[in-house]
Amino acid sequence: MKIAIIGAGISGCAVYLALKKRLPAGEEHEYTIYEAYETSASSPQNYSDGDVHSSSFVVGAGLAICPNGLSCVRRLDEDIYHAITRMGYPYAYQQMKSSHGWNLMKMEVSGSNPKINSVSLSRHALWRCFRDRVPDDIVVNKRVASVVAKPDGRNVIKFVDGSPDVEADLVIGADGLKSVTKSALFPEDKEDRYPPPVSYTHLTLPT
Repeated sequence: MKIAIIGAGISGCAVYLALKKRLPAGEEHEYTIYEAYETSASSPQNYSDGDVHSSSFVVGAGLAICPNGLSCVRRLDEDIYHAITRMGYPYAYQQMKSSHGWNLMKMEVSGSNPKINSVSLSRHALWRCFRDRVPDDIVVNKRVASVVAKPDGRNVIKFVDGSPDVEADLVIGADGLKSVTKSALFPEDKEDRYPPPVSYTHLTLPT
């Protein structure tokens, strides 16, 4: 089966690893991940031209992976789990207090040594842990223009640079909120049925 994944972010890399692990052994599958930006381990980290994206940008959001997330990662790939705990900041419990300092909740963890409840780290570090497990030779640096779903045949992937179309048996969209892949599911819709949430980045508050 020819499998195409659109996007080499956290979800795209995780999907690839999950498919490699879960698809029946003995069957041969061809994987290709299409990514608009250079994301290999040897790619230069140069943002002087302002061309940045969430996967490679080393300054930005941080996040916490809670117990259920860590369990999912560990079941997917033990090496990624250990990489996350090395690169992040593990803590043994979570605690919530009221404005008066009263304890509202304390959640500890058992069954791991050392005890790890959650791990905080940058989004880039988390992505790097996944990306390092994906071979560079299956990642193709091309921006996808659209995907055409064909129930009676192979799906078609079209590219922004006008290069020849590619056909695939399975296409997985992991290209974010502004996904061009999801339009293949609703080709009859003139407008985006599920638009991304409104951004308040430029909201000006009264002084």
